[in-house]
Amino acid sequence: MKWIQGAAIAALFSWAAFFISCVWLVFPYIFVEVREQSFQCKIDQKSFQLSWMHSVEKTQWKERYLQHENDLILAETQFVSFGAGTPDQCTITRQDDGSIHIQINRKMKELNWVISRRMQGKIESADRVWNIYQDFPDYSTVQISIKKDSLWKKRGLNDCL
Repeated sequence: MKWIQGAAIAALFSWAAFFISCVWLVFPYIFVEVREQSFQCKIDQKSFQLSWMHSVEKTQWKERYLQHENDLILAETQFVSFGAGTPDQCTITRQDDGSIHIQINRKMKELNWVISRRMQGKIESADRVWNIYQDFPDYSTVQISIKKDSLWKKRGLNDCL
């Protein structure tokens, strides 16, 4: 009889610990929002990549971001040729395919990205690709940041990818 009582207490304690972790403890995650469209989702991975077609050069650009605690880290950029505003004080490597990789490692609180059909913006994570430019009107602003919420609230958001 005592083992049943002990098992019941252990189960109750486990349930209470689970409930507390779901409701009160907060965890950081990558949060994506398009305010003009009242749209929100999350990226469940710890990294993602933005890619788009450069408006002048008509070549693909890519930026890889990492979640680091409460910040985004712009880890690296990949493109075909330098242009105005391209950072040149970082580690630069040229690849055999002709692309240029720049290690940036810049900490950011948030990223505001304007999308359109012409630039063909995509968000990529693991083996998934979201053609975000197809889902919103031209010149919508996509805000990407790190948000901290309980598991319960985070669970309520759809996965972007």
